[in-house]
Amino acid sequence: MSTIVNENTRNDRDRNTGDRNDTHTRNTKLKFLDNLSGYKVHHDDVDPRGYTVKLPSGETVGEVEGLLADVDAKMVRYVEIEIDDDIINRYDRGRYTEEDRHALIPVGLVHIDTKSNSVTLSGLENDHMTNYPRFRKDRGYSTRYEIDTNDYLSGFHDYGNSYDRNRFSTDEYRRADRLDDDFYTSDFYATRASRQTI
Repeated sequence: MSTIVNENTRNDRDRNTGDRNDTHTRNTKLKFLDNLSGYKVHHDDVDPRGYTVKLPSGETVGEVEGLLADVDAKMVRYVEIEIDDDIINRYDRGRYTEEDRHALIPVGLVHIDTKSNSVTLSGLENDHMTNYPRFRKDRGYSTRYEIDTNDYLSGFHDYGNSYDRNRFSTDEYRRADRLDDDFYTSDFYATRASRQTI
């Protein structure tokens, strides 16, 4: 689950100039696959939208709602999950509201099981989901959100050493309207089982 293909013969990039929400500056390299006219997950890859999201413990924490793709690289970079009410109620400790139920998980942490129509989030447990950075759909995501997510993951995840926090965790990158390709070279974005293209 990492590559995308464009079935259009013409070169239109997306249905409109924005994404689902245009209220905040976001990484202009990334678009939700649902908003890209003529793009879909490559036929050799699995499209996990609608799949159940589980932790390594087997606990269900949500559902795959969308895929966030880098159109230039034709690669899926994030799986968008909607976190279940049960997890929100049990683990939010008053920190999150009903609107704060969406999270972007880097594709390198997602392992797909087509037999059970589920994905497992590698290296994440209940406590990690409690504090995992979330974004509000009405406000969208940004480069700041991506960096905060990588900073959070690098604090405990086995792949953390592959992320150059000193380089990317700066005000300059947080204010940018795009992240350079080097940001996506860490193991957080490396798919092990298959390449996911659009």
